[in-house]
Amino acid sequence: MDHSARSTPRKSRAPPLRIKRRSHNTPDSPQSLLQDRRLLVFLISLRILNALTITTFFQPDEYYQSLEPAWHAVFGYGELTWEWREGIRGFLYPSIFTCLWWILKTAGVTNPYVLVRYCQGRRG
Repeated sequence: MDHSARSTPRKSRAPPLRIKRRSHNTPDSPQSLLQDRRLLVFLISLRILNALTITTFFQPDEYYQSLEPAWHAVFGYGELTWEWREGIRGFLYPSIFTCLWWILKTAGVTNPYVLVRYCQGRRG
């Protein structure tokens, strides 16, 4: 392959590139700190807005780390992942669902499909 044509520089019609230098702000200057605070307030505001407006969904793993252990605690059966069998998970978050399942069990609802039918009815 002949590279001799590539080795000769081409003449360009574009004007030469001029680089502007920024003024140097020291990290501790009042202007720099004010910009940092504005950025921090903006990012926190953006995160709060994001948290309040985005609707999310359960990831499949969340079922096995919250709903299943709660069901197992109340009804005595269900899938438990190795974290639960080894005892390295905390039960604080699933205890919310444990209370719900216990109320349903006390009310006589023991069919696991009742909740599924309820959720499907709410979507439509």
